[in-house]
Amino acid sequence: MKKQKTHAGLRAIFALILMAPGLCMVGRGPSVLAADGGVARLDSAVLRRQADRCETILRANLIPFYLPGSLDTEHGGFQESLREGRFVLTGEKFLTFQARQLWLFSTLAREGYEAGATLKAARSGFDFLQAHMLDRVHGGYYSKVTDNGGERDPRKHAYLNSFALYGLAAYYRATRDPVALTAAKDLFRVLEARAYDRENGGYQEFFHRDWRPITGEQESGYVGGIGHKTYNTHLHLLEAFAELYRIWPDDLVGRRLNELLVINTSTVRHRTFDANVDAWYRDWRLVDEPRNLRASYGHDVECAWLVLDAGRTLGLGQGMFRNWATSLAESSIRFGYDREHGGFYGGGPLGEPADDTRKTWWVEAEALVSMLEMVELTGDRSYYDLFSQTLDFVETHQVAHEGSWWSTVAADGSREGDPTRASPWHAGYHAGRAMLECVRRLRSLPRQ
Repeated sequence: MKKQKTHAGLRAIFALILMAPGLCMVGRGPSVLAADGGVARLDSAVLRRQADRCETILRANLIPFYLPGSLDTEHGGFQESLREGRFVLTGEKFLTFQARQLWLFSTLAREGYEAGATLKAARSGFDFLQAHMLDRVHGGYYSKVTDNGGERDPRKHAYLNSFALYGLAAYYRATRDPVALTAAKDLFRVLEARAYDRENGGYQEFFHRDWRPITGEQESGYVGGIGHKTYNTHLHLLEAFAELYRIWPDDLVGRRLNELLVINTSTVRHRTFDANVDAWYRDWRLVDEPRNLRASYGHDVECAWLVLDAGRTLGLGQGMFRNWATSLAESSIRFGYDREHGGFYGGGPLGEPADDTRKTWWVEAEALVSMLEMVELTGDRSYYDLFSQTLDFVETHQVAHEGSWWSTVAADGSREGDPTRASPWHAGYHAGRAMLECVRRLRSLPRQ
């Protein structure tokens, strides 16, 4: 009953937030919404071919690249970088990469993709995380360790730890290992006790080993400025808490997930433009500097589908988010979509065309999922067309024949310099998740 009251109250809050002035949909021509209000029905043969394309990329391009090549068979966990086309040890392991690979292999195993090998890889990642990156004194997970698990950077960051939580929850979903569930619960409780901001809401982000907040401007960072709260971190906390809630529907987890929905749909939204802004002070005042007054199209389209996913997890009606999601997606399309070549650009000034026209692997991956999500939400065929054009660009230019996706290419798909296919920030999570999500969604869309 308590959980039902919590969700009922949040529905009323969201109804006010998401129908506020300025959150209307930008026109995109006639809709192909079905007469009964359902989504447009698409040709079944076309959808089947598109699903097959995505599954081929997953099976032939991504899984063989990471498995077994990324496995560190000597120390456990995963190798993060390439040298002469092969994964190698570099002297350190980064929590974000290790956790993202744990999520990837756990999810592949749960979905039945090479289940024996992917489950073994996931177990190696879980064991390394628990044996070497978990702080058994203060709680939470270190930012970096050496290849064999020695100390490298024992500081804590909420963004990095959000991926640890995401990976732990996925590993539990794949294995039902009670140790993994306990680890996920422990990490949530540490974030609640040490990072949650009871005065202002949301989470402080960067800490010393013992969870004292880092305030020194001379400190090297990972995400955002020292002392700031970021859209980026709170988006990935939303993602992780939704995954946690699916395995542990605890009332407090649900309340924090609801709060993160408010933050991502309202708090970090710019007051004038239909875009979210990254950097905020602790009390959620905007960091009003030119370098912060920019749209990140990849984060905004990712936010649209992750919010809708979290809303489903909490049992919230999707219609509550329709105006908000369409305005966010349409702004990214208007200013950040490449109508000549397909795909989304990196970013640009608020309310102006993109000035960073590069195409980055994670932006394209999240856009693919988001456009299918928008088809489901609105029934508008034009979102499917954007999905299809982006998939064409990805398959032609972003997917590397050598395995994985090129990290960044030019607007026309050409490769400049020496783009990477793997790095501590470039794991298999974005592209792998996109292909898994697209296969599932394409096979469930209404058909003619």
